[in-house]
Amino acid sequence: MMADVKRLFVVVIAVFACVGMWGCGDDVNFKWEGRSAPRVVSLVDDSLVLLYNCRSYSTCHEGSGPMGYGGCNGGCENYGLFLANYRKKQSIYWGDTSNLVVAFMSGFYRDSMVIFLKNDYSEFGFWKIGEQPKLTKKLKWSSPCSGYDGFNYTRFRPWANGNVLLIGAKGCEYAILDTATGNVNELLTEGDYTWLKDCEDVVYLDGMLAGLKKTNFGDEMVWLFIDGVLMDSLNLKKHDAYVGDYFEGAVKWNGSVAQVYLNSMNSKSHLFSNPQIYLKGVSINRKFDNQFPEIWMNISTFMDSSGKEVFYNAEDLYVIGGR
Repeated sequence: MMADVKRLFVVVIAVFACVGMWGCGDDVNFKWEGRSAPRVVSLVDDSLVLLYNCRSYSTCHEGSGPMGYGGCNGGCENYGLFLANYRKKQSIYWGDTSNLVVAFMSGFYRDSMVIFLKNDYSEFGFWKIGEQPKLTKKLKWSSPCSGYDGFNYTRFRPWANGNVLLIGAKGCEYAILDTATGNVNELLTEGDYTWLKDCEDVVYLDGMLAGLKKTNFGDEMVWLFIDGVLMDSLNLKKHDAYVGDYFEGAVKWNGSVAQVYLNSMNSKSHLFSNPQIYLKGVSINRKFDNQFPEIWMNISTFMDSSGKEVFYNAEDLYVIGGR
């Protein structure tokens, strides 16, 4: 009897091991892979960035294909959020992972939080530095707004009173998400908001509404508007560059930092890719910050004016408490 119990115990352990490592079944094999390369969620300030990655997996079905498998599908889970320095590579300040499968809305940052969508973009939540992500509400769309537009990369930006501005949703150019209820209603570009019509991107910063404008593809100027008033301009000519054309938008906000996709006019330029992302902060006097050290970004790699690059690999990101 004791021998039978021991054999049963061994079988149970083997079953759990099989499920944990590969998944079990006659014709399906599940396997965890490594973590993906980091991507930028949002810039925090003039030196800190929030990065994310996830852990890849594959599910293979037995059949007559190569190696005896009929086909494999992959995916990504176990999303992680990490706080790092993009001016100087060093140990990260904070990092954590979650079992939630999320879609981060890039460029959103407020009160140490980023925003994400999940469940086919039907719900939203916030992930705060030092905490686990919190799923908040279902999105309740009101006509003419009808949903998140993945083709046009709907942007989520901080708005007044803790709410969120949506730019480029289905059916409406601007909308306001009430974070307390989940209600999404159109914001009409009339009256005090008429000036928003020509903006490339808009964000609510420290009690002011900041908008970025440009003219046509190939222009060398970007304009900063605060509450509808032209406050400053960014001349790209000194960088031998002009505003490029990019499917996610050539001029936009990344946290509180202006982000411009550039095309180089000089093949010998130190810009290390084409197009290249130029970053510029906004000062407390409501103008572009001339004290903001020059920096460029390419996906998740940062480069200063001397050409020195800073980037983080998956191995550089790990779960760690704040400091």
